[in-house]
Amino acid sequence: MTYQEFKAFLRQEGERRATQGGLVPIPELRLRVPLDRETFDEYVLRLHAERLVHLLSHVDGRKLPEPVRTECIVHSSGALLYWIRWL
Repeated sequence: MTYQEFKAFLRQEGERRATQGGLVPIPELRLRVPLDRETFDEYVLRLHAERLVHLLSHVDGRKLPEPVRTECIVHSSGALLYWIRWL
C-alpha cells in the first residue's frame, strides 16, 4: 500500500466514522492495512506532520490490554497514541 492509498483509506474511514467524531483507533487501523509496523508508523506520523490528522491518546491508556497497547504509536514525547482523526 502506497502512502497515497493509505491516506485515501484513512480519509474514508474518518468520514465513515463522522458520527463518532471521526476517531479511528490506531490498533484497529493497523490490523486492517497491509503494512509493516515501521511503514505504518511512518505514514501516520507523516500525515500528522502534514497537518492532515490529529493524533490523540486514550483517556486511560494504562488500562488498555497489553496487546492493544503494543499496537498504539508511542510519540517522541512518550505519549501513547491511540486515536487518529482526519481533519
